[in-house]
Amino acid sequence: MIKACRHIALLLTISGTLSAEELTQTILPPEIPVTGSSQSMPVMPLSASAHADTSPETMQVELPPVDASVLKAAELQASSVGPQQIQIKPGINELMPIAVGHLNRLVTPFENPVVTTTSQATTSTKGKIVYVATADETPVTLYITPGDNQDIALSLTLIPKRIPAREIHLSLDKDNYKLLSKVQQQSRTATSKPADHEQEYISHLKKLFRDLGLQKTPAGFSLRDPSHAENIHCLQNQIQIKTGQVLEGQDMLILVGVVRNTGAVMIEFDERSCATTKDEVLAVAAWPKVVLAPNESTELYVALRLNPEQASAIRPSLLQRSTH
Repeated sequence: MIKACRHIALLLTISGTLSAEELTQTILPPEIPVTGSSQSMPVMPLSASAHADTSPETMQVELPPVDASVLKAAELQASSVGPQQIQIKPGINELMPIAVGHLNRLVTPFENPVVTTTSQATTSTKGKIVYVATADETPVTLYITPGDNQDIALSLTLIPKRIPAREIHLSLDKDNYKLLSKVQQQSRTATSKPADHEQEYISHLKKLFRDLGLQKTPAGFSLRDPSHAENIHCLQNQIQIKTGQVLEGQDMLILVGVVRNTGAVMIEFDERSCATTKDEVLAVAAWPKVVLAPNESTELYVALRLNPEQASAIRPSLLQRSTH
């Protein structure tokens, strides 16, 4: 009896030990052999694997793609500095920042700006643009005028700062723009009138002679026979000149004649020989030839200035006519 009880107790102890070992083995991850390897890889339990997938370290967020043009526009907007628009009133000093150590660009409303300053800064003008560069942070005070005219002057004080190069557009109000237009128009007339008038006058004479060469009477001229005192005189030998026509305009006479080579050799007609010391000779032209063979002829045109007294014709009075 006692031996039987000991056998039962021993079996219970062994059974309890086996049950504990089986319970422990179900909790540990089983080892699954990997093909081609002599080692086994542990497999995580379901609960541990789910926990690893949902951890913040292993979670990934997909962001929508951004167009490259959007990124480039954002970069330019953050790095570029646009031009500044400032309305200036003459007589009032305007303060504005510029870049130190860089070339700054001032766009003025003047056609030919002139800069006056006592500053050490470097200034230069190109058309309507004034370029200013300074090497230190000392303020630069300058006046900008439209050419030599001092009626309009822009007073500026430029404050150098550690900023990128600046482009500043200067403008005027409506009233000052009207004054500026008047000043610049007077300046253009004063500076360009002699050259323009001379060029226009030469073109007018060329057109008159061209019409004569085409056997036309120029507009504004009347054709008549020459008087005894209206003759062409040229200081050249071996030529003969006969004046045959006179075209009379408002302030000009054009004598038309024929030049003939009376010599025995070929000559070149010198048109300058007809421009005597008299001031009334304006232009001379020979057509269609300048080089003449013996006994060969060509037409000659001589434009003369008409004096104001000669240009005014006498008008007969109607009262004298009515008395008869």
